[in-house]
Amino acid sequence: MRFSMAALSRFAVSPLGSALVSAATFLSIPTACAFATLIATGTGTGNTTAPNPDPGFSRVGVVNGLSAVYFRNGWVLTANHVGAATFWLAGTGHAPVPGSTVRFSNPDSTQADLIAFKLATRPALADIALTDSPASVSTLVTVIGRGADRGSATSWMGVSGWTWAASASMRWGTNRISSVGALALDTQAFEITFDDIPNPPPGQHEADVVNGDSGGGAFTGTGASAELVGILFAHASYVGQPASTSLYGNVGLIADLYAYRDDILAVVNRPDCNDGLDEDGDGLTDFPADLGCTSASDTSERTSSLVCDNGMDDDGDGLIDYPSDPGCAIGTDISERGAAYQCDNGMDDDGDAAVDFPNDTGCLHPTNKIEAPEPGIGLSLGAGLLALAATARAAGRRRSRLRALCRAEAQTSSTRSTR
Repeated sequence: MRFSMAALSRFAVSPLGSALVSAATFLSIPTACAFATLIATGTGTGNTTAPNPDPGFSRVGVVNGLSAVYFRNGWVLTANHVGAATFWLAGTGHAPVPGSTVRFSNPDSTQADLIAFKLATRPALADIALTDSPASVSTLVTVIGRGADRGSATSWMGVSGWTWAASASMRWGTNRISSVGALALDTQAFEITFDDIPNPPPGQHEADVVNGDSGGGAFTGTGASAELVGILFAHASYVGQPASTSLYGNVGLIADLYAYRDDILAVVNRPDCNDGLDEDGDGLTDFPADLGCTSASDTSERTSSLVCDNGMDDDGDGLIDYPSDPGCAIGTDISERGAAYQCDNGMDDDGDAAVDFPNDTGCLHPTNKIEAPEPGIGLSLGAGLLALAATARAAGRRRSRLRALCRAEAQTSSTRSTR
């Protein structure tokens, strides 16, 4: 079936999750509202690790509690209603480059529910191919995202299915493209239909896309032959269908990346030194302004020839380059150590044979002004001070006795002199 605004009498189309759009950077991994693709096979609890070979499981992460896909050259693709924020993948957060978000448009200039944004740090993943052919009916796709786990069996109006559980995990499933050329929420899309398949072939796990899957990926092939073909963004359910359920016949809507291919590649293929963005956060943009750029075609704004702009933690304090490392006064600084901070100046200021943060336990941060005495030394000093105090008190008592004797002798002498 083809979805348009005039063909929604049977189905209601909604985004796969509430909009949590924010440019803020999270400081910890999002929890609680993460979900996984719902599958019909077995107990519904499987497929939480990548199949072998992997079609794309390792590159689907979390943004704003929903889903997103790492594509290439530092770029992430996701649904517009997911938003751009820290991309969490394998427990590591990658902050977006400020101002990098691009929303893709249709030929009539309406804006699709599809964006790309660039990461300041990049996951160690190989590039994946973007589909170069139109989606076709019956093509098997692997869908990956964080939508609700499968709950208990249910039915409505004689249609069977499953409720959505409150538990969560990343999961993959499979389905076949049931229709192409859809238009939903101003987004060119293809569809997959959640079917009741009593005996699915080995390796196939009938999947529905549900709340939380927004921004997840649809892939064809596996391993080196894998291609990214779509971004999950909406779910079509029967009008009046109970909330938080997946019923057979429901439709998942997936942004057709072939329809936006040229625009996507025009964005992600731009070299770092000629894209108008400050990838390394040093306040300088592109060639020739950024000294980390050797030419406009340079693919990185960092350079190994500049200690404070090489993407490495040269002084081992856990901070990298200007402006993140306070030891770097500017991107062209020749050292990541700062003379203004004893805990980052490369010297053993307190003479304990430990130099700077994090090696010197008296340094709680590289910007500490002094290498404070360690707790052990402090205790020793305290004991020494107590000992000195005790000695001083004893000496004081001796002096008091001597003064008393002197007074007694003086009195005796005085008495004798009067006789």
